[in-house]
Amino acid sequence: MAEARKLWIEGPAGRLECALRVACPARAAAVLAHPHPLHGGTLHNPVIFHADRELARAGWTTLRFNFRGVGTSEGTHDDGRGEVDDLAAAASWLRGVAIALPLAVVGYSFGSWCAIRHAASDRGVAAVVAIGLPVRAYGIREIPRTGRPLAVVQGSDDEFGGPEEVRALLGRADPPGELTVVPGASHLFPGRAAEVAAAVLEAAERGLARGR
Repeated sequence: MAEARKLWIEGPAGRLECALRVACPARAAAVLAHPHPLHGGTLHNPVIFHADRELARAGWTTLRFNFRGVGTSEGTHDDGRGEVDDLAAAASWLRGVAIALPLAVVGYSFGSWCAIRHAASDRGVAAVVAIGLPVRAYGIREIPRTGRPLAVVQGSDDEFGGPEEVRALLGRADPPGELTVVPGASHLFPGRAAEVAAAVLEAAERGLARGR
């Protein structure tokens, strides 16, 4: 597995701090978006870090990044609007590195909602994996049409959206999404990061297979 290399890319509000792992040979690529910037979310979040490492071990080239105003990323928090643009910049940059590879977008909590909204406007996304979709926090009633395979990894005891709420949303999505439930886990997945990472890899692999 490749070591993570720290770098900066140009984003819509200034430079974005990133961590890149380049697989050789690479099978696919993934950009990973962290939880809410105002609640401690960074590219070093354990769930995002473990998911990144699991994908890299499986031969994926990965890019984690800090949203605007986090770490050494420039700009200020934009309540999820500009952050979707940050994700778009990261995905576009990664395509230039992982040329011709299918690209998945993975997000956790705040980052999961950003990932879904980004995929709705980016035809280059091959699959989306949302970890801990914060249904109640954002009043999510419908999933934007992405036209791409969507999977959600949700704790059975998630305070911001239980499995039944998520399942109902995914059933109405276009195309319908799939749900993986982590038994006994809350929104933060304490002590379960490795288990979540394995579920993310499986979901991403299935998503790419479905999208072919």
